[in-house]
Amino acid sequence: MAGKTIVRCAAGHLFTATWIPFVGIKSLKVGGIGRRYAKCPVAGHWGMVAKVDAMQLTKEELAEAHTHDAGVQ
Repeated sequence: MAGKTIVRCAAGHLFTATWIPFVGIKSLKVGGIGRRYAKCPVAGHWGMVAKVDAMQLTKEELAEAHTHDAGVQ
């Protein structure tokens, strides 16, 4: 089931994306489950992004992640 997921790009930027398992709409699935090659909406660069466990983030990191959305990945 698709839903908003917090992800981190290789440069460390946090953002949200609608993550559809086994499907890449605006991304290329590479590197196993939970990782994709996609565009970072924070800095506009392309790179590896990975799902992040929201329970491991601070309140500030969660707030930052929710200020940027990549749409459907």
